[in-house]
Amino acid sequence: MKIKVKQPAAVQLTLDEQELVVQQTVKHGLKRSSVITTVPRTALIGMEMHQPTEDNNGHFQVTYQLDKKADKQIVDFWFGRSDAPFLNELHQILEQQINKNSEWGEADFVANGQLIMEYLDMRDKGLLTNAEFEAKKREILRLD
Repeated sequence: MKIKVKQPAAVQLTLDEQELVVQQTVKHGLKRSSVITTVPRTALIGMEMHQPTEDNNGHFQVTYQLDKKADKQIVDFWFGRSDAPFLNELHQILEQQINKNSEWGEADFVANGQLIMEYLDMRDKGLLTNAEFEAKKREILRLD
């Protein structure tokens, strides 16, 4: 999914199965620069969207945390009324992802622990290298 917001500032959003990429044009005095923020979908932890009115632009904000020890970070932008329908669709998709990310319960930790133990057993039997085991473990624990 790709969305381009033209007003009040240029923003391009790209969402695929893995990540959300937000590319914004930012003004610094008379200079403009492009700022690109890439957020893995599994790192999304919160979101706010305020609809535009006749007098004010709308506001979209995504909160993410790249790993459990990292600080929470925010990427946000303003948008006009003409872009609201597209951003409503994005809002629904991201809301589902955030709900999915927050559903980790006790059963998930037990299942993940058992899966890691199975990979550990495969490593001990010589079916996986230590590097492959560590990569699988990091993937299961969502550390990357």
